[in-house]
Amino acid sequence: MSSVLGSVTAAVILLLSSVLPPGGTFLDDDHLPGEGSIEALAGAGLTKGCRTDLFCPQGQVTRGEMATFLGRALGVTPEPSSALFNDLDPDAFYTGYVNALAGQNVIAGEIDGSFRPNRPVSRAEMAALLDRALQLSPAGSASGFGDVGPNDWFAPHVDAIKGAGITTGCAANLYCPSASVTREEMAIFLTRGFSLSIPAIPVRTSPLDGLPAPGGLAVNRRVIGVKIDNAAPARPQSGIEKADAVIELMVEGGLSRMMALYLESDTDYLGPVRSVRPTDALVEALGGTVGISGGQPWIADMLATEGVPFIRESQVKPPIMFRITSRSAPHNLYTSTADLRAEADRRGYANAPPPDLFAWGAFQYPEAPTASRIDVSWSDPVSTIWHWDGQRYLRSSGSVPHLWQDRQGATGRITADNLIVIFGRYYEVAAPTGTGRVPAMRTIGSGRAVLFTQGRVIDGTWSRPDNETWFTFLTQSGELVVPPGISWIHVIPHDRPLTWQ
Repeated sequence: MSSVLGSVTAAVILLLSSVLPPGGTFLDDDHLPGEGSIEALAGAGLTKGCRTDLFCPQGQVTRGEMATFLGRALGVTPEPSSALFNDLDPDAFYTGYVNALAGQNVIAGEIDGSFRPNRPVSRAEMAALLDRALQLSPAGSASGFGDVGPNDWFAPHVDAIKGAGITTGCAANLYCPSASVTREEMAIFLTRGFSLSIPAIPVRTSPLDGLPAPGGLAVNRRVIGVKIDNAAPARPQSGIEKADAVIELMVEGGLSRMMALYLESDTDYLGPVRSVRPTDALVEALGGTVGISGGQPWIADMLATEGVPFIRESQVKPPIMFRITSRSAPHNLYTSTADLRAEADRRGYANAPPPDLFAWGAFQYPEAPTASRIDVSWSDPVSTIWHWDGQRYLRSSGSVPHLWQDRQGATGRITADNLIVIFGRYYEVAAPTGTGRVPAMRTIGSGRAVLFTQGRVIDGTWSRPDNETWFTFLTQSGELVVPPGISWIHVIPHDRPLTWQ
């Protein structure tokens, strides 16, 4: 048996010599106690998960699956058809392993001649399987678990795996012998039993803010973008403080509107929701779904043709989008990002994660000039002012502190960790009817970009070949590196001033 254990451990070391991707192999086991054990099994070639990128750690392990895991770990050769059991499908993935392990007296069937491969494995059965498979020595003393009696059939097996350090029980002084074994528990049992090496797993981060992700499933999904009003009657906005990033663009009258982006975050009270403008086509590169009000249909239709999927107020009912009574139209339309996600699923919209907004990394510009007050000018006299307070940037609209307000009426200051200003060449787009024009900024090609972070200012450039591609940001010394945090991206006309002091 020692040679088998040695070959499995060697396989793990060999396969894990290459660096694991951030977050590891699977999306659904981040931060679980058994994540390292799951990676060890994957590294040894004992599992490929339950389906693409998923391990299903809380799923129950069946007897057929357990035979397969044990057979692979032991390196046994699957044996084809056998008359040992009367309920095995000869073509099932587990049948050869069941036959082989039964021949080695590792597993046994039922009195009626069946094996019941689809029945969940209990923790009592797991102890027996491991004891037999590993040929453990009898324990010198009882396990001490209060729910394992000396006369229970499984007691010597539990005693053996406890003595071998394979289990510490399910809770204080308990083993829970009748409970079903989950896939995560199975990974822990096998890793300890076969002395597999536990790999170090790089931290998974969010593409939108570069911060550690709450879990793989939270960031391996579509971005939800919602266009938010920024006219004076729309303030204070709601839910924008929960955005993972924000893009702010110019609209008519020299005002701005915001595209709030949500990936790992969600909010059920976000607004006021308004309509898009041509420059919003840049979000196509993020692959998200955008929630908007009605607005001018020709603009939304133009962006939809570009490849930006929309959910419009006229297409849905509350609670996906709803009007509040405390404000007047058009500044009273609100939405829920979780409901927008569900609607996007129903419509079959793409559900791929976005690219990284920036090259995320530790602060690299200690010699850059300081900037504690930044004035982003949209028009005369409309400006967004940011003040660096030593930790974050605090937003004001002109001289008035810019606040958010939640559903219960609580308020707070809008803040950001990073400010990025993109200069786009200003132009206007005429409606197909020839009546009316709307402002736009050209964001294909290249231009100037300025980063404000950690109270410093770094000048650089942006470039991209088309709307399907996100921006590349450079400085004179190479790629622009942005510290992880909530970023506010301003896209302003090329001829507007950007000042700081």
